[in-house]
Amino acid sequence: MDYLKRIFLLFTILFAFTNAQAEMKKFNMVFVPASEKGDESDYTGLISIVEDLTGFEINTIKVTDYNAAVEAMRAGRADIAWYGGKTYIKAAEIADAEAFAAGVRPGEKDAGYYAYFVVRKDSKIKKFSDVKGKVLSLNSIGSTSGDLIPQVELAKINLSTTNDNHFKDVFYAGSHDACLLAVLNNKSDVCGMSSRNFEARLADNTFKLEQVRIIHKSDRVPPPPLAYSKKIPLEDRKKIKKAVLEAHKHGSIGGYGGKMSHYISVKDSDYDVLRNVVSLLKKNKN
Repeated sequence: MDYLKRIFLLFTILFAFTNAQAEMKKFNMVFVPASEKGDESDYTGLISIVEDLTGFEINTIKVTDYNAAVEAMRAGRADIAWYGGKTYIKAAEIADAEAFAAGVRPGEKDAGYYAYFVVRKDSKIKKFSDVKGKVLSLNSIGSTSGDLIPQVELAKINLSTTNDNHFKDVFYAGSHDACLLAVLNNKSDVCGMSSRNFEARLADNTFKLEQVRIIHKSDRVPPPPLAYSKKIPLEDRKKIKKAVLEAHKHGSIGGYGGKMSHYISVKDSDYDVLRNVVSLLKKNKN
């Protein structure tokens, strides 16, 4: 009898284990291009901790285009995403995306960041208005701090990236890093880029501070959010968010711009300021 009980118990355990394995939920996380350094590597620690805390499996997808990141979630190929602010607005509109968390860098209290306008140290450009008639490099179309916010800041001094009389040339370098390197290599006179990428490349010695000058700093930009699809069951979304917000208690974590001290909760309405900016720019162009 004891033998039969042990056999029954063994089969019960094996069945439970097999069933648990079969029911492990898998989610795909997509990244937009912000750095030459490989964005998904910044999230390795965070993803590993979230997997441990939730029991979910999270796989990464890297795309080379902002629109592709939105399309991945819209088409159901991605369940979680790191988006820039402007990209998130589009994803919320057409892909059922919902912002839920943003990373705070070590030593900072706020997850927000800025758009910088950067020139070489030896540049004749001394003040922001001096950029008129020069070569301007930006990140990619759709980037928040490398396209949208620079356009806003330029509009404040009555300059437009689409006016041939305002700039000698305007080109999109493909990433914040490439935008900065264009300036360092004399391919561009000034670049508009994310303060986070500027600081990250300074920290890893891609360039030295004495090589450049920041001639203009934008107002605070809402942080690039982690977002999940509303198609994910609510209970699973709650588990993912809770794990992300508590991840710093369980190990080293990173995110947009490198190492993070922790993540804070964000909500969709935090990005209304960017929606208003996009709307204003569209009106000005019409």
